[in-house]
Amino acid sequence: MNMQKINRFWQSANLFLAPVLLVILIYYKNSMPFYQFLLWLHLPFLMFHECEEYVLSPVSFKEFFNLKTPFGSQTNPNYPLDEGYVFQVNIVIAWPVIIIGALLANIAPWVGFSMMIFELTINNLMHTIIFQPKKPAYNPGLITNSLLLLPLGTVTFLVALDFFQWYDWVFSVMAGAAVVGLLAYKTTSRQKRANKEGVKTTL
Repeated sequence: MNMQKINRFWQSANLFLAPVLLVILIYYKNSMPFYQFLLWLHLPFLMFHECEEYVLSPVSFKEFFNLKTPFGSQTNPNYPLDEGYVFQVNIVIAWPVIIIGALLANIAPWVGFSMMIFELTINNLMHTIIFQPKKPAYNPGLITNSLLLLPLGTVTFLVALDFFQWYDWVFSVMAGAAVVGLLAYKTTSRQKRANKEGVKTTL
């Protein structure tokens, strides 16, 4: 299975899917609670973010992460992030959680907000601080994170303040922390494996 071709397909398709989905959501905005609309809005906003990271940026987020950040191998453009990792994070984890969270907005509002917590903390922290060790500079995803995901997460947080119960906050944090922990474990494990084998291992 050629993961590079698969990733290029959905990453490029986002250029079409994100605007279409955004228009559809705006059209049906009044037929759903505002909080649910915000959770649905997360999906096209994430798609725009992925377009910036992997289609529009001169260097893709994968190569930038691997070669220019403290978390990468610094020498191998495919370690610790490779095409399979990119697919898993975005298509296997992020998209399903966002969709399920929006569908369950009126039953379990914490599900969708767990990904908002990820955006507000880890994703925002990486793009605005961690990836800027020396001076302000561009990194793939910085613009859409700052103009779309961060404002969306902030508004969603303010809306949630009006009706979240204590257990919604607890479950949101726990689910968000589980995602962060899973990705951190996978990344550090691949880093250690790469160091042990001289950054020659591939999936």
